[in-house]
Amino acid sequence: MNTKRLILIIAISFSLLVNIPRIVFLFGIEDQVLASLMEVSWQDTIFRVFMHIGFCYTVLMFNLIWWQKFSAKYQLFVSIAITLVILLVWLLLFELIDNFVYGYYEYSINPRINRFVYLFVMIMLLVISKAIQLNNQSKLNLIEKEKLKRQSLQNELAALRNQVNPHFLFNSLNSLSLLVREDQKAAGTFINKLSFLYRYILQSKDQNLVTVMEEVKFLESYIHLIKQRYQDNFEVAINIDEKLFQKKIPTLALQLLMENAIKHNEISNDNPLFVEVFDKDGMLIVKNKLQIRTGHVESTNTGLSNLNTRFKLQTNQEIEIFKDKAHFIVKIPII
Repeated sequence: MNTKRLILIIAISFSLLVNIPRIVFLFGIEDQVLASLMEVSWQDTIFRVFMHIGFCYTVLMFNLIWWQKFSAKYQLFVSIAITLVILLVWLLLFELIDNFVYGYYEYSINPRINRFVYLFVMIMLLVISKAIQLNNQSKLNLIEKEKLKRQSLQNELAALRNQVNPHFLFNSLNSLSLLVREDQKAAGTFINKLSFLYRYILQSKDQNLVTVMEEVKFLESYIHLIKQRYQDNFEVAINIDEKLFQKKIPTLALQLLMENAIKHNEISNDNPLFVEVFDKDGMLIVKNKLQIRTGHVESTNTGLSNLNTRFKLQTNQEIEIFKDKAHFIVKIPII
C-alpha cells in the first residue's frame, strides 16, 4: 500500500477512535451537567476530528517520510524531539482556535483531557511509526538480498558458461587433429566451419538466451563437423516446427546435448549412432540410441548438471532426463 495512503487511513482511524465518546454523547446524552462540562456539539466534534486528523497526519508524515533527510545517527532523537515540538505547536493552535470560537471556562475539564489525549495519541503514533519503519526496512533488506542473490546467480551462470566453451574447444581440436592427418582439404573446410562456430560463440557470449533458429543453425554446423569424422556412422534428424524458431533457449544447449550423445555412445560401422532432435508439447527433445561405449566409465553427468543449472538460472525451469534400455532422452523447455 502507498505510504501516504496508509498514513491518511491511520490518521482518520485515530481521530475517530479518540472522538468516539463525544460522538456517543451526541446521540443521546441525558446528563446536561456532564454535557456542559464536555462542551459537546456537532460543530465542536467535527472541529476536533479534523484537528486530530491533521495532527496524526503531520506526525506520521514526519516520522515515515521527512525523517529520512536526517542523519541515521540522530534519527531517533530528532524524531522524538520534533514530534514533541509538533505536539506543543498543535496544542497551542488548537486551544487558541477553541477559545476564540467557543470561549474558555475555568471549570471546563476539556483542556486537561484534550492535552492527555494528544499526548497519548503522539506516543501511539511514535510506536506505530517505528513498527512501519522496521517493516519497510525489512522489505528493503529482502529486496537487497534478492538483488545480491540474483547477482550471485549471474556470476555462477558466467562460470558455468566458461566451463562449457573450453570443453567444446577440446573436442573440436581432437576432431581437427584427426582430419589434418587424414584429409587436409577436409581439414580446411573443418577450420572454416570451426571459425563460424566460434564466431557464433563470441557473438552470443553476452546473451543468456538465443532463438531456437539460431541454435539450430549452429547445431547444423556442429553436426557437419562431427560427420567429417564419423561419416555415415553418425546421423541426425532435426524436425522442429518453424513456429517455434523465434522462441528462446539458453545458448549452446542443443550443442551440449549432441556432444553428450557423441561422448557416451559407441559410433562405429557395427553401431552407427542415430540422434533425433524434435519438439513435442512445448519442449525440445534430443533422443539418441543407447549404445554405451566399450570400457565406458560411469558418467558424472557434469555437463547435464551444468545445463540444468543454466536453465534454472535463466528460465526458472529444469530439463527432464529419461533413460531406458534402448534410448537416452533429454527434454528442454522453450521460452
